[in-house]
Amino acid sequence: MGATAELARFAADFRCEDLPPEVLRESKRCILNYLGVSLGAARHPAVGILADAILEMGGQEQATILGWRTRTSATNAALVNGAMSHLLDFDDTHLPTVIHPTGPVLSAALPLAEWKRLDGRHLMTALALGMEIELRIGMAVHPSHYDAGWHITGTVGTFGAAAASAWLLGLDAARFAHALGLAGTQAAGLREMFGSMAKSLHVGKAASNGMLAALLAAKGFTASTEVLEGRRGFCHVLAGDYDLSRALDGLGSRYIMLENGFKPYACGVVTHPTIDGIRQLARAHHLIPTEVAEIETRVHPLVLELTGKRSPRTGLEGKFSIYFCAAIAMIEGNAREAQFTDENVVRPDVTAMMDRVRVVVDPSLREGQSMVTIRTVDGRELNQRVEAAQGTPGNPVPDDELQEKFMELAQSTIPRDRAERLVEATLHLESLVDLRHLVELAAA
Repeated sequence: MGATAELARFAADFRCEDLPPEVLRESKRCILNYLGVSLGAARHPAVGILADAILEMGGQEQATILGWRTRTSATNAALVNGAMSHLLDFDDTHLPTVIHPTGPVLSAALPLAEWKRLDGRHLMTALALGMEIELRIGMAVHPSHYDAGWHITGTVGTFGAAAASAWLLGLDAARFAHALGLAGTQAAGLREMFGSMAKSLHVGKAASNGMLAALLAAKGFTASTEVLEGRRGFCHVLAGDYDLSRALDGLGSRYIMLENGFKPYACGVVTHPTIDGIRQLARAHHLIPTEVAEIETRVHPLVLELTGKRSPRTGLEGKFSIYFCAAIAMIEGNAREAQFTDENVVRPDVTAMMDRVRVVVDPSLREGQSMVTIRTVDGRELNQRVEAAQGTPGNPVPDDELQEKFMELAQSTIPRDRAERLVEATLHLESLVDLRHLVELAAA
């Protein structure tokens, strides 16, 4: 049996009761983080443009656009919600593959579950299953797929969205395999788009296309059932160097989603070790920006490849500039969404600090590590090694900090009392009979 068929059979046979308690708990954390970053982006101009475009085209009122009082077709809601969830670059990250796994999967599963009036336990199970399929395929094609220039969240996220949707629709193994095939042939997203609105569109399209794949397969629409392993299939064409045994190893007994992490900063995840190091040194030595002569950060090679923008022009570009991230962390002491504005990237004090940032590639360091040195104008040299960035499995975000992040973001769109009720509903999601209650709390 090929990898596609084996994943399809595993997923089609999966039951709510199969999820271990730790996976259920992590599903809730993923959902809470997703709702927070989505609500935090609901008023972004990119979301308005996207929503206006799809509402002009119309669609049956099946599901809700988060943070709005607007209903549209389930696939359109998945498109807008998916883009919204990724827009701030504040979403969760599986560091070994650099996949942001919840956005594509939950953006498909939530509108579909709302439309079909399913319960909270089904949503958590669909999310966990979709993330597992997504991350396992990602493990099989990483790093060659990403190195070729594909945005892996957009591409393999389509498989995760299709898997979650297919499971919610109750597809058998045969139709499940067709859904994966239909997902694979729609998978897209180019890394050239990083720093622009188009990057978030990848996640929206992954969610929408994945749901469409499952809806078509449910009606008997066919595709190749060897989309992963076929000679002209996803892995061979879009990766070249791949190992599908990594997608199947420990399937059903080891949950890769437990290796997921939550961002404390609203920018490219590979910049986080540097931000951590700068903040730790500034606090420990009571540094102020005028005392800094140079910031040197030794980093994994992927840092400059992904976040090497020397002179960002917008807040979105700043999220992909290690130079801006380091400078703003030194000046403002943080790198949350409030720091990534179009005004901040061109502020004279910020650009002057960016000129003092020196980035050194060190292949001995992992993605979650850095070695930060701050040299002061009075001749001191201060060093800080970061072994595991905040938010990675080696240094996880506690529940209270995750809830604090949610409240900070959600209150930009909904009142505090409703945000608090949304936290409670998410924490007790297994007892929620109709997901429309959750969605109503997340509407503007």
